[in-house]
Amino acid sequence: MTAPGEVVNYVENHDNQTLYDLHAFKLPLGTSSTDRARVQILAAALNAFSQGIAYYHAGIELLRSKSMDRNSFDSGDWFNRIDWTGAENFFGTGLPPAQDNAASWPLMRPRLADPRLKPTSTDIAWTRATFSDLLRIRSSSSLFRLRTAADVAERLRFLNTGPDQVPEVIAGHLQGRGYPGAGFSEVLYLVNVDTETHVLQFDDERGKHYVLHPVHRAPGAGDRRAAEQAHHDAETGRFTVPARTAVVFVVE
Repeated sequence: MTAPGEVVNYVENHDNQTLYDLHAFKLPLGTSSTDRARVQILAAALNAFSQGIAYYHAGIELLRSKSMDRNSFDSGDWFNRIDWTGAENFFGTGLPPAQDNAASWPLMRPRLADPRLKPTSTDIAWTRATFSDLLRIRSSSSLFRLRTAADVAERLRFLNTGPDQVPEVIAGHLQGRGYPGAGFSEVLYLVNVDTETHVLQFDDERGKHYVLHPVHRAPGAGDRRAAEQAHHDAETGRFTVPARTAVVFVVE
């Protein structure tokens, strides 16, 4: 690969289970429906903030389920359908076809019958709204779509690295000065996958007047946790990132 545009980034594809179904396998069964929606958005955010082409599988913003079917190309509408109204995600509508799935039926059967793994329409609506905000953030600045490898090397750097790293948080800084379409002089995005809030200090960011991205500040922002609990202290260079939240700060 010699340019960002040659890279296609995705966290869910038509092959294998949907992201929601994978989380039904892997997240602790006691994970709340609200947190399952948040984990879905964290994955989508990593894609939205990455350089290259962002590819999203249809229905990822609706917590789409194929009832754990890992290879649904020949499974018909029952397992491939999408409810675009957001009332239903079709998790638990039956054991998927035996071909490619029968070996996993003992694991699938109890999960598909577990009401805790079924999202509410409120969770689906929140996911769709917050996903739309991620797209607005990505489209707001060409810094999320740098054109050359040289641009990436010059303008993107990762904070929160080294022996004192907080491993649950990814922090990326984008330098926008002089870049066409940047929209902001600096962008700093943070993705906290932990179940707890983290405060990170970046000495190089002291004295800078970061504010939440305008999409987060909008009255109709999908993720009110990001809008109300994420903070920056210019004097110390500290950033507060709420639990299981993706947030973007900018210097306008």
